Amino acid sequence: MPRNPSLQTDKLIPPGVGIDAIRRSLSPLSNFSRCESSTFVRRALTHALRKDLNPVSTHVELVPTASMLSIGASSQRSNHALKAIKAEEEIKHAAKEASAQLKKARLFFEQAQIVGDEIKPILYYYGGIYFLDFVCLNLVRREAGGGHGLSANADSKGWDFDRNWSRDKCWVQIESRGDFPYYIDTLAMSGWTTLFSSFRLHKNLKSEPWVVRKNPAPLFPNAVSLDFLCNFNRETYLKDNPEVIDWLVGTPADSVWKLTSLLADLMVVFVAASLARYYTPAWNYIIEADKDDIYNDIRTAYRSVSEGFALFFEDEYPFQYSYETRIPPY
Repeated sequence: MPRNPSLQTDKLIPPGVGIDAIRRSLSPLSNFSRCESSTFVRRALTHALRKDLNPVSTHVELVPTASMLSIGASSQRSNHALKAIKAEEEIKHAAKEASAQLKKARLFFEQAQIVGDEIKPILYYYGGIYFLDFVCLNLVRREAGGGHGLSANADSKGWDFDRNWSRDKCWVQIESRGDFPYYIDTLAMSGWTTLFSSFRLHKNLKSEPWVVRKNPAPLFPNAVSLDFLCNFNRETYLKDNPEVIDWLVGTPADSVWKLTSLLADLMVVFVAASLARYYTPAWNYIIEADKDDIYNDIRTAYRSVSEGFALFFEDEYPFQYSYETRIPPY
């Protein structure tokens, strides 16, 4: 995609890496395969909360604490109440739900590879949100309900489809409640800043308390077109909102951009799934690629959602700490 040329899901395999590691690298989600066991997830989450496997700084939290969630609550993009995972029963419930969602993600991604283009985005979308459910269920407790947190609308069914339809007649909006803003806020609370975040937690020194730094211009407060989403340009955005550059000081810029791009790709796949379900004429024109080549962007988003998220989180805490998601060098 134009906005995301550097995001690659391929990995270099160093000399001496075994065949199992190669298989895992070719199927990123398989790096989380142990987590399809709720028993394993319960043990991994317990280790992450206790930080009792390897030495971890007392100033580092692998899973958000109640105080962290309280500090950021008033600055959330969503109106969901997020609660810390603490008690044994909460750990067990989180593990049971998380492992089930991961299994669903794998099954949906596997089926998405073999079905026709007519329904492919629906399976990729649900695979994507089930994987993010798995991630977030290992980080916070969430109140039930809320829907997708995104809404897609078009000004026509698509019988009038032309090269401008995705720019002028198809729109997506981030809602204040539902899965998507919940993901944004949970990730922000857990230390993963994105340009979607309305805030980030910051420490000037590791020993100091967390403070909230509000994003002066979170991405997409209003509806944007499918074309704009596929061709979103980071440099233009930062040029138009220079105060965001100051807000990002102290964050890992590459990580911020990579996760932002992955979430934007999830939005693209959501729109594609909505078109496949409710705007069949437009979707048929898109997959035929006769009047517009935007399907190339959508197919790139499929790969980001099905592989990119897994590759991103496998090397991140708490997953690389106790969930055994890293590829071993042998």
